Amino acid sequence: MDQKTPPPKASSSSLLVQAFDDLLGLHKKSTNALKAAKKRNLSSEELQAISYYEEGLQKTLDLIAPAGMEVHPMELVLNDQFARTLYVYNWPNYIYPNWMSQAVNFDAQMDITHFIYPSNNKAIMKMLRKKVAEMRSSIRILEQRGIVRDPSLEAALQDAEELRDLLARGREKLYQFGMYVTVYADDEQKLKKLQTDVESLLGGKLVLSKPAFFQMEHGWLSTLPLAIDELEINRNMNTSPLATSFPFSSSDLTDDHGILYGINRHNDSLVIFDRFDLPNANATVFATSGAGKSFAVKLEILRAMMFGTEVFVIDPENEYVDLCKTVGGTFIPLSLQSSFRINPFDLPQAIRGEEAQAGEVLRAAIITLHGLFKIMLGTLTPSEDGILDKAIMDTYALKGIDMTTENAGDIEPPTMHHLVDVLMTTDGGENMAKTLQKYTEGSYAGLFDQPTNVELENQVVVFQIRDLEDQLRPIAMYIVLNFLWNRIRSDLKRRFLVVDEAWNLMQYDDSARFLYGLIKRARKYYLGVTTITQDVEDFVNSPFGKPIITNASLQILLKQSPTAVDNLQKLFYLTDGEKYLLLNSDVGQGLFFAGNKHVAIQIVASPQEELIITTNPEEVLAIREAKKRDEKAKRLGEELIPKGVDSAGEVNAEKAAQEAAQEQDKKNVEAEQKGENDVTEAAEKALADEITEEGADTPAAEPSQDPTQSPAATLTQATPSKEEILDNPANEPIPEPEPEPEEEPTKEEGNEKKPE
Repeated sequence: MDQKTPPPKASSSSLLVQAFDDLLGLHKKSTNALKAAKKRNLSSEELQAISYYEEGLQKTLDLIAPAGMEVHPMELVLNDQFARTLYVYNWPNYIYPNWMSQAVNFDAQMDITHFIYPSNNKAIMKMLRKKVAEMRSSIRILEQRGIVRDPSLEAALQDAEELRDLLARGREKLYQFGMYVTVYADDEQKLKKLQTDVESLLGGKLVLSKPAFFQMEHGWLSTLPLAIDELEINRNMNTSPLATSFPFSSSDLTDDHGILYGINRHNDSLVIFDRFDLPNANATVFATSGAGKSFAVKLEILRAMMFGTEVFVIDPENEYVDLCKTVGGTFIPLSLQSSFRINPFDLPQAIRGEEAQAGEVLRAAIITLHGLFKIMLGTLTPSEDGILDKAIMDTYALKGIDMTTENAGDIEPPTMHHLVDVLMTTDGGENMAKTLQKYTEGSYAGLFDQPTNVELENQVVVFQIRDLEDQLRPIAMYIVLNFLWNRIRSDLKRRFLVVDEAWNLMQYDDSARFLYGLIKRARKYYLGVTTITQDVEDFVNSPFGKPIITNASLQILLKQSPTAVDNLQKLFYLTDGEKYLLLNSDVGQGLFFAGNKHVAIQIVASPQEELIITTNPEEVLAIREAKKRDEKAKRLGEELIPKGVDSAGEVNAEKAAQEAAQEQDKKNVEAEQKGENDVTEAAEKALADEITEEGADTPAAEPSQDPTQSPAATLTQATPSKEEILDNPANEPIPEPEPEPEEEPTKEEGNEKKPE
């Protein structure tokens, strides 16, 4: 090609396709070979063969194009999916910033396209001057005729003058702006509903839209990433309102009260929220092992305690013991060797509302015990289920508890021993009794067959079940949940209930049903239930898994494994971007759902909080070593006062020891001074008592005493007894003049010697 001949202009779409081809590496070598072949002197047949071969090459458009498309007046059918394009035809006079956040975060598949065309400011300025002159003339004519002024005309004049001034100063520019929205659905009915929702959503902002009737193909092409505007429906708009229409928005979860959960990764704002402001205070936490799910929950517990929230924790892995000890909570280890016992036959002490009616408490307890014994006994036949039901009722009847008993919670409940005895004497119950004997007389005896001796009078109570056998863990979690549920219903307070490794309960339908019923009713008793798990499959496969998740207004999704993220995407309706965010997140990063809002979050904690709640094995070992050094220093008499332990477990021992030694020296000096004063006061009082009892009327001056001072104010340990003073051989009346003692009183093993 001659250098002076300009190359042919390529369309924007072809350039974009070529860019995609280069990016994806499609047929690059083949295309280069064809270009080289065309430059050679070839025959017409060879050129035709090359052209045919070029047409048969796979292009990017072939990969992304739908297999088929039907064009209708009101929609397009792309494969099996329906699409409809809307365009905005009217805008309000004033539009607020971030008005598109609702449309961008709307839970539906849609494409939104903006077309912005710069305008010639000179021509616009000339038009505005003319328009301002016309409106001023109209207002003047109305005044001359005595007609009432038109407010809309005056407002338009004011807006035109302001825009003219801003354009003249260069602070604003004028553009032509077009906005198109394409929505997708599986059928026409859903498409129609989705169209109505989008129109209502935009109409709430006074942004009016309508379908591109008989222009659906053009509208759909206009919303594709081809930068082609085939509808050309635009509106004049200056810089300020145009800037508000950019879809760069993020959700904000900064409330005026609540606790700090972390930092919003979108805009670096603080995620401050109160769970109890939501329709319910339940939460679910999903994360892979080591992603920080226990860390996030313990951080929430620590901060919620500052607002007076009581916390109950079921800990299967001994991860909450340091937190519990630090805050002075109650730690209850449940094992076959432990002295703590929980009786599954316990009844709540007091119940409010309809549940307080006679028989309702007992009925609920029997239903709960049915679920427990199904886990212990396995699958029961209908006849065995009926026998068990009658046996449980007879067991309570032995203690005088039946459907007519008032305040049944105040009566001592039976134990599993009584149930075994009842089953042994019941036709058809012998086999069940023999199975349950494992928990009363066998290898598992002592844990669930004795009266309850657990107290919950503390702000934090942790039930540790790590030392139980795998077979006993679901049973223990079930019994603990029932025990806590009875206490929660008896006393209304703001509480959290944390169920860690909840997959243990999801293995059985009865325990999963009990957990779901508890979560569903938690709001009524001012309770927020937190379920934590790393096994998403158990929730997905359980019939109660999805209901438990939907009944949790707060959801935290941290780093996920590739095998679990697909299930989570279906379960929480995540976008592809949110899916990849979970896959690529670091420890403590993920998604935070609070009602209809969700943000990308980074869990953060202060150094002091991290020392308490960390689960990193290296940090835990370092902190333990620091504590051992501290205890060793105390045993050596150096009373080490650590000023802080960092994440590596290092203690500023030298400086702390110096300050501790100075403080101890000060305390020793004060103690010596106080002891000398006490001894002197005791000797003076003893001498005064001696002179008073003997009736001595000598002119010797008695020690002055404060008549208001109580005898109990003196230290009796340093005061000599009356017998010790009277045994003194020199105990004689004091002569005149006042005698001078030859020897000062000395302290000797806590006694005073009288001067001879």
